[in-house]
Amino acid sequence: LRFASEAMEPIAEERSQRHSRLLQSAFRWLVCKRIRRIHHQLLSYIAQAYNKKDINRKTMKFLHLNSILAVMLIGSTEAFAPANNKKTAVLQKQKTTSSLNLESLEQKTPDYDATAQLLDSYGERARRYRRNVFGSADWIKSRRSTRFFDTILSTPQSALIRQISTEVFFIGAIALFVLLYNDFLVEGFTDFAGVKHEAFTHALPALKLPMVPFTLSSGALGLLLTFRTNVSYSRWNEARTAWGKVINDSRSIARMGCIWSKSYKGIDDASLQRLGEAICSFSRSLMNRTLPPQEDEYNFTKYTYERLTDQKYAEILRNAKHRPTAALAELTSALVDFKLNPLHQVEVEKVVTGLCDALGASERIFTSPVPTFYTRHTARFLAFWLLALPLGLYEPLGGSWNHIAMLPVVAVISGFLLGIEELATQMEEPFSILPMEKMCEGSIRTAVMEQVERSQQGIQAPYYGEGKMLNVANPYAGEAVDAAVVRELPPTMAQPMMEAVPVPEPVVVAANGAALNGAPAALGAGGMADTRDPEPFSDEDARKSISSAPTFEEYMKLRNDS
Repeated sequence: LRFASEAMEPIAEERSQRHSRLLQSAFRWLVCKRIRRIHHQLLSYIAQAYNKKDINRKTMKFLHLNSILAVMLIGSTEAFAPANNKKTAVLQKQKTTSSLNLESLEQKTPDYDATAQLLDSYGERARRYRRNVFGSADWIKSRRSTRFFDTILSTPQSALIRQISTEVFFIGAIALFVLLYNDFLVEGFTDFAGVKHEAFTHALPALKLPMVPFTLSSGALGLLLTFRTNVSYSRWNEARTAWGKVINDSRSIARMGCIWSKSYKGIDDASLQRLGEAICSFSRSLMNRTLPPQEDEYNFTKYTYERLTDQKYAEILRNAKHRPTAALAELTSALVDFKLNPLHQVEVEKVVTGLCDALGASERIFTSPVPTFYTRHTARFLAFWLLALPLGLYEPLGGSWNHIAMLPVVAVISGFLLGIEELATQMEEPFSILPMEKMCEGSIRTAVMEQVERSQQGIQAPYYGEGKMLNVANPYAGEAVDAAVVRELPPTMAQPMMEAVPVPEPVVVAANGAALNGAPAALGAGGMADTRDPEPFSDEDARKSISSAPTFEEYMKLRNDS
């Protein structure tokens, strides 16, 4: 039997764990002395009954077979323990039980079809109408004198009240059951004529509680709800702050990129258009990242076909697993193609990094909810508290007719407390109630593409001149050099600006403030002036006079001589 049991182990491993333990333990039972003794006793009872002609041969065989099965079932309680190892059996049982419990705690993510059904509910459809962007007219309307009356009258139309209506009706039904049970079965009731009727029976206990437990626990419940609401609002505020950074950084990149790049030679309108579309595609990709695909995937695909000129980039964006990162890569690539001044390149890349920071903040909020054990405990605390509330309010509201005032009081209190919890739930995931589409189109795309159009038309495009410019690579140089052109524009724009902004000849100034070449003293030759004094033009001390400041070479020579 031992060898047979070992031979069955490979086969039993392919079956369920419980089934394999039952098969292996069946052989152990047959060799167990206790089980064998019970089996022999059963067989002897059957044989005695057969000899006395109480049963026939077929019945004896049937009982004989059933006795074997009964013995196996009697020992089934030991099926989960290996032979001769009680410690291993206890550990294996604890391991099996704990693994099942841990798996039950895991929150399962619904599939695509189940998510689509949930999105079709009233609560999810109502979230799309909470994406408000206020203007001056909206603020004026919110300050109207009749706002309280209008809000009260519109309570039946509140989406939040409709969202919690099922829970409120359920708690109201519990309150009605408590009312009817106590009035008709325990304490009696009063009819419409004011006649007091006895209860149907006095054997049942009354369903009521004192208000002391509710008074003591209300503080803890208030703390849980307050913390839940504050955390959810802080998540909404942080998400809105992240999108505000996206708006500001997008405008800054468009401003710096368009104006700086347009002052370079060889930057055409197509390059500016590419920069503007890359900026707008990042915010649109971030919006797609934080919305369910059932709602936004079709609109995003339509956006890439209609709003992006470069369809190769549009295809890359559609097929990317992380679309905001692909948009950032396109944005950096467009800026690199401008071949900006290194100082400008560093500054604009800092702003692009700010967009990446806003992306990380948005993903952190979107992928990390408030700890589920906290929200569940708060919901359970609130549910049990409200379900037991009719028991506590039955006696204090006994002054009303048949305690009927308990029903509206329970409904109102349940609506307010459940509404607070529902507010926290609605704000916990803030992106589906933020007006992201309006921010992408109105706040970002309008400003960015308008800046692109102005730069394409030559409006607000600065000119830095051509020809002789001071050698900015050496801040201490006083002479003018040729071919030190930092930026160039097309000749059609360069010619009038060259005449309007001539580059002066350098002036070498002696230590006493006189020009060595006979020319009058000029500003900016040496740059060693004490600029803390706003008017140091005619001071006798050369160190305090801008007009008499020595050059760097003269300053070093005087320093060495001294």
